[in-house]
Parts: sequence; C-alpha cells; structure tokens
Amino acid sequence: MKSNNLTLGVRFGFIIGIILFLFSAFFSLILYQYLKTQVIKDAREKTVIIMTQVKALGGYVKEELRPKMFELLSKAGLEESFVAEAMSSTHVNLHVMKRFNKELPDYIYKRVSDTPLNHENRADEFHRQMLDYFRRNRTDLSWKGLVTAGKQQSIIYVLPIVADRSCLACHGEKAAALKAIVDRYGDSGSFGWKENTVVGVESVSIPLTVAFAHIRQTAIDTFVFGTSTLGILFFALTGIFKFLVTAPLNNLSRFFRSIAKGEEPLGKKMPIDRHDEIGDLTESFNILAKHLLDAQERLKRTAAIEKQMMETEKLAALGQLSAGVAHEINNPLGGIRLCFNNLLNTEMSEEARRQHVDTITKGFDRIQNIVKQLLSFSKNTPLSIAPSSINTIIENVLSLTEYVIAQKGIRLVKGLSEIPDLMVDANKLEQVFLNLIINAVQAMESGGTLTIRSWYRETTCTVSVSDTGKGIPRDIISKIYDPFFTTKEVGEGTGLGLTVSKAIIEQHKGSITVETSGEGTTFTVTLPIAP
Repeated sequence: MKSNNLTLGVRFGFIIGIILFLFSAFFSLILYQYLKTQVIKDAREKTVIIMTQVKALGGYVKEELRPKMFELLSKAGLEESFVAEAMSSTHVNLHVMKRFNKELPDYIYKRVSDTPLNHENRADEFHRQMLDYFRRNRTDLSWKGLVTAGKQQSIIYVLPIVADRSCLACHGEKAAALKAIVDRYGDSGSFGWKENTVVGVESVSIPLTVAFAHIRQTAIDTFVFGTSTLGILFFALTGIFKFLVTAPLNNLSRFFRSIAKGEEPLGKKMPIDRHDEIGDLTESFNILAKHLLDAQERLKRTAAIEKQMMETEKLAALGQLSAGVAHEINNPLGGIRLCFNNLLNTEMSEEARRQHVDTITKGFDRIQNIVKQLLSFSKNTPLSIAPSSINTIIENVLSLTEYVIAQKGIRLVKGLSEIPDLMVDANKLEQVFLNLIINAVQAMESGGTLTIRSWYRETTCTVSVSDTGKGIPRDIISKIYDPFFTTKEVGEGTGLGLTVSKAIIEQHKGSITVETSGEGTTFTVTLPIAP
C-alpha cells in the first residue's frame, strides 16, 4: 500500500512539476514577446516624432528661410551667393540633429543621395536600396521596419526626398548652378536633378540591441523567480492536501483492507471526526461493514445448507475483490486530487473551473456508486423476482471485476445483444456471474481473452462466459458442481462457487452447462424469459 501510494505521489508530483515549469516558461515567453513588441512600438513612435520635427525644420528652411535669403542676397547684389547654413535644408537638418544627438545619442539621422553635391552625404548600401524602392513605388510615402546589420538591430523610419523647383537652383544643371555652390562643393559635384523625381532619402533609426538584451534578461529573471515561487507554492499546497485528504484516505483504505483480510472485526467502526466528503465516505464504509456483519450473523443463524453456502461464497468473492475495490476508489481520488490542485494553482476561465468542479463531482459519484454496488451485493435477502436487464446485471459485475481483469493483462470481449427484461433475482444472478468471471480470470494466469456474450431465442435467454485457459481435466469435469470440491490452493477458493451458482440457476428454472478443451472453457447459462 505504501509503495503504491509512493509511486502515485511521485508520478503526481512529476506531472505537476512539469505543468508548473511549462507554465513559467510560457509566461516568460509571453512577457518577452510583449515587452519586445512594446519596445518596437515605442521606437517606431519616437522615429515618427523625430522625423516629423526634421520635416518641419526642412520645410521651414525650404519654404521660408531660403526664399527670404535669396531675396536679401539679391538686394545686396549677391545673386550668385549661397549661405548653406541658412539655405540648405540638408545642411540645417544634419547640423541640428548633431546638436540633438549630444543630448540623445541613440537617435541616428541621415539625409543622403546617390547624386549629392557633398560627397559626405552619399548613400550607403541600405539607403541605395531604399532609393530604388521609392523610385519603383512612387505612391509609397514612407517605409518603416526592423533592420539587422551585423549584430545590431535597429528600427528605421525612411522618407523619400522628391526634388521640386526650388531644389533645381542648386542641384539642377551644373551650367546654371550658383557660383557659390560650385565654389563650395567644386565643379566635380553631382548635378542634374530633375523636378518631381526621387533624388534622395532621409532616415531616423534607433538601435534596439541593448534594449532587447535587457528584455531577455528580464524574461529569464521572471522565469527563475516564477519557477521558484510556484515550486514553493506547490510543495506547500501538496503538504496541505496530503494532510487534509491523502492521509485520511490512506487511513480509511488501510482500515477497509484490514477488515477484508480479517485483521479487524466487521463490527468495528472507524471514527468520523469530520463533516465533509471524506466523512461521508467513512460513513459509507461503516455502513458497508455493518451490512457485511449483518450478513455474517444471518449466515450463522440460518439452518439451510444452501443459504450458508451462498453467503460464504459471497463473502469470499468480496474478499477477492477488495484489492479491486481499493483500486476503483483510488482511481477517481487521483482525478479529484489533480483537479483540486489545478483549482488552487492554475488561473483558468470560468468554463474550465466549472469543468474541474464537474470532474470532482463525478469522481465522488463514482466512489459512491462503487460503495452502493457493494452494499447491494452484500445484502442477504431471499429470492426476489423482479423485471431485470440481464445485460445490466453483467455490466454491474464487470464494474466490480474490472481491476482484477486488467491486473492480469486479460483482454475483455463483450457481445451483448438487446434482450427483453427477465423475471429474475438480479442480486443472485450477479453472484452467479461474479463466480463464473472470477473462475475464468483465475484460469488465465498468463493473460488471455475473456469473452462474455448474451443472446435470446423465442422463450430463452443465454449468457456464455469463455476463457482461454488450459481447460478443465477430463477426470474432474464431473465433480466441478460438488460442494467443497476445488483445485485451487488453500485460501483461494471455498469449493462452493459452482455449487451455489448451479443452485441459483435451477431456482430460476434455468440450466448451466460447461464445454472445455486445451484451448479454454465456456460456461453457458440459460434462463427462461417468461416467469
């Protein structure tokens, strides 16, 4: 029992640990992506703001300051003069941004062309690509993107520079260029701009490599901190759950097993010191023990040899099923534990929470149904005829023997036809089919196939139980219905199972037959449909 619990606990802890680890990793990844997106978004907004300021400054130079300077120079007789510091939008923008970068060095401004007068403003490879892009896509007024150069990642906002009439005074044909322009930049400078053509680009970029590194470190720190915190919370909640749920259930399971093994008297009650689901389960076990005690007492008081054999075999079958009952109860309890832990540890939608609560409720319903079936099976009542479904009787027995069948690696094959209700004692027939199924399982020590079929023809209903064991030896086939005859080891059987089963079937005006060979054995029960 302790070994099984330890294995289940380790498996449960491992699964929950994986879930918490994945949750922390997923949350950290989402945080990283969110912060990265915000950084990119903020950088884009800043590039737009800077570029808007630069455009406003260049527009002022082109539309206000340059015409005014031309007017003043003309009045002074200096028509061929050119004051770049006040008349060149490129010169003004670049020098203003240099001053700007003294305070905020992370913003990089460039205004370049593939045919500049000043060779310092010649476009690099990226900006030449941008020039080609805008020349091919004249309807696009801007370009924004994340650009990687080496190990550096930057957000860049690029605008095309379109030549207008005012630009041609300096950048048009070289023969018509101002003397001051030629003197300043030399006659080898590039001229020949055409009106309404893309002649250059200007860009604002913000490096993000350092910011991305900080974001990655933040995500890693969040993952480490989150994993540590959830780990502490997990161990705390696991300890609390073990104290409140697991330990009482283990005590209850040990108490029930001790009764099943005969180490504790059936009349002994387990104290109920709590008023919750576990208290209800403890009370159900006490009721079960009381019914078993009453059945035992009735068995002692009865005078008929037949009732004594039936009750003795029933109690023996219950003893053989004790491990299966414990397993059937532990299975839903494992699901209840997992759902309970999820409700405490995991943020979830209302729908998911409702589904977890439904799972817990179904688990407790499963436990109560198992206890109810055992209580019903243990009742000591005279033959009580009532309309009953033979398939439902078979399914009830299979639910009790499910663990025993699975434990031996036996494959179950069912072929249950639709059959009208029979006038039978369902409780007694459950005992018959339980005996037949347990015998079939015990005949297949190394696994095999258990086949159960039901069908009816006119006035009779037939049920067959087949195994793939070694078969019954010919020299004892005639003795299998004799009272106390058994080939099992001491303690594994009473020798009354088939005797009781045959008596019950004959009480129902039916018959039981057997066919056996080296490839297996088939017991066939035939019952009348009409009373």
